[in-house]
Amino acid sequence: MPELAWAMVALASAMAACTQPSVAAEPPREEFPVAIARTAQVSVERTFVGEVHAVQRAEIRARVKGVVDNVAVDEGQDVTPGQLLFTLAARELDQELRRARAAVATATAEQKAAELELGNAKLLLDKGVVSSAEAAQLRAKVAALSARLAEAKAVEAVAAVNLTYTELRAPFAGTIHRIQRKAGSLLQEGDLLTTVADAREVLVYFRVSEVEYLDSLAAGDGRPKQVWFQLANGARYPLAGTTDAIDGEIDRGTGTLAVRARFANPLGLLKHGATGKIVVKSDLADALIVPQKATFEVQEHLNLYVVGDTGVASLRRIVPRLRHGADFIVASGLTPGERFVVEGIQRVRDGAKIAVRQATGAQ
Repeated sequence: MPELAWAMVALASAMAACTQPSVAAEPPREEFPVAIARTAQVSVERTFVGEVHAVQRAEIRARVKGVVDNVAVDEGQDVTPGQLLFTLAARELDQELRRARAAVATATAEQKAAELELGNAKLLLDKGVVSSAEAAQLRAKVAALSARLAEAKAVEAVAAVNLTYTELRAPFAGTIHRIQRKAGSLLQEGDLLTTVADAREVLVYFRVSEVEYLDSLAAGDGRPKQVWFQLANGARYPLAGTTDAIDGEIDRGTGTLAVRARFANPLGLLKHGATGKIVVKSDLADALIVPQKATFEVQEHLNLYVVGDTGVASLRRIVPRLRHGADFIVASGLTPGERFVVEGIQRVRDGAKIAVRQATGAQ
């Protein structure tokens, strides 16, 4: 009988256990390294495509038609102001000057003859031999001949100036570039012979976006600042330059502003027309930094996973301000103090519960 009682008790306990609802155990959360978003002051370098221009550059063009008679310089040669570069053979201009001088001589003689005739007429007018009308005609003749003489002198002056155009001289100290026309070449008015450039100082033009320009003003960097130039081979030009001018109009097509930087070029390393990169250094206070490895792109938008107090990972879109080494400096989308997943983001899903641990080196 006691055995039967114990059996009944065991059966009742089993049935009671079967009637109680079972509680499913929460699966273990996967652990991910998490960092806290903090701000810091950082020094950043931004690069812009720059184009080098000589501080002075002039095209030497023919101002009259003629033939190149002599080339007095060579390509790459340094010249001084007023130095003779080219001589043109222009016989027609020489003949024009001779004709103009002859015309001046003729007009001068005619005027003197008319003045003598007028002087005699005045004497005869006093004696009543010549009428006042005749004297008036002689005075008009002298005036007309004086005008003709002035015209002849003007033509002579123009012919003399045109003849000076047969000698082409350097407008300033500089270096001769490629010579386009050699001796014996026939020139028309306006034909290019060469260019002269003074590159002892150069201007490098580069373009910045409207946002970058406004950020620069907000940071108090509206004053001239020091910049550097990176050559086409990646080497940095040894002398720093200074920005000294900003275009007053935004290009509507590109949304950018042209900025000018000035560099000393005593050794002539920088050539007119060369390209490279302008490097601008600036300090950013309270920059919110996020490692690039903590982010990923979805439809060209940058995202990361923010972790709340309950350990739930939430997808968050952020807007980067610029790249800084292996990090992004965030413009918006994240606030200081928020936690975000640093590594393993490929295994995280939006809304998933995760276990967190502080990332190595995180603040």
